[in-house]
Amino acid sequence: MWDFKSPGAAWISPGGVIYYAPGNCTSFRGRGVAKQLEVLRTLRKTITFGALRVGMEVARKCGSVEILECIRRGALAFGRVAWPLRARLATNLRAAGMDRPGLIDAIGARCVDQLMMLAHVFRTGQFATSGNLERFAFDDSLRILEQAHARGRGVIAIAPHICGYPVFAPVVTPRIPCSIYLRRNKDPRKMRITESVGLAGQGHLVSPSANASKQERLKVALDVLRQGRMLFITPDTPRKPDDGVEVSILGRRVYFPTGVFTMALRTGAPVVPVWWHWDGGVYRVRCGEPIELVRGRGVAEQAEGAMRTWAGQVDAHLHEHPDMWWNWLDKRWTRILRGE
Repeated sequence: MWDFKSPGAAWISPGGVIYYAPGNCTSFRGRGVAKQLEVLRTLRKTITFGALRVGMEVARKCGSVEILECIRRGALAFGRVAWPLRARLATNLRAAGMDRPGLIDAIGARCVDQLMMLAHVFRTGQFATSGNLERFAFDDSLRILEQAHARGRGVIAIAPHICGYPVFAPVVTPRIPCSIYLRRNKDPRKMRITESVGLAGQGHLVSPSANASKQERLKVALDVLRQGRMLFITPDTPRKPDDGVEVSILGRRVYFPTGVFTMALRTGAPVVPVWWHWDGGVYRVRCGEPIELVRGRGVAEQAEGAMRTWAGQVDAHLHEHPDMWWNWLDKRWTRILRGE
């Protein structure tokens, strides 16, 4: 049993997060507790990645529309009774000041929808026949992206991790050739799944080598822009203070990378924010005005200022459409939202 009194105690919060305070523990030695928590983490990852692999194979081999519809309904039903996830999500939403009636179910529906969009890609093997193209509706602001691309210097489209982001690149590719920058993950299982998703959607993936330096990673992305293509990046990934610029999201201090704007300054590629939200059975896509940068001025200062500008836009979008954010249960964002 857990000992809640000793300084070496481990406990589970109401949000379903396991905590451990180093020190002596009367029920378990500190080292033993740490080992058990590591086993739990390993087990959770194994189950998660295993479920994703099984889901992809089911979609490939026997994924008729009817079967996938049954899976979708089952996933929604599971989300309504999965109290650890719901409790964790509720805690994060309260911390962000987003405690709205029905929001937990709305977030669950959008997350399930993202997974089902990917399942339909695996079902058909061709993105064009997956039915996902018809689920995204571009308004007149698409001309902003088209005009930026027409300059011939490439264009960078940026968006936060809003539900549907894994399929955005193949959705927009019939209009503008788009590449996805694939970040390297330390876990090879997650990397293989991410690559499988991108390739199944006929996405043009670019990725640095496993041990690439910061400059080598930057060069991979620069090469795409110098080919005149569009590069899609989701830069709302928190960094350490010495590896990013301080911004404010949901009332929290966060550090975001500035590499996307450094690339823009080096190549002259415009940076266009893209957003979408769920409305009447489709995702309404809107392109924002390009974030202007001036070559020849201070790179670091401009990149930091531009990232703060974009972060402010992200904050406004999340307040307007909180159901769209995939990162509500992300472990890094969970710690940030709870001030840990």
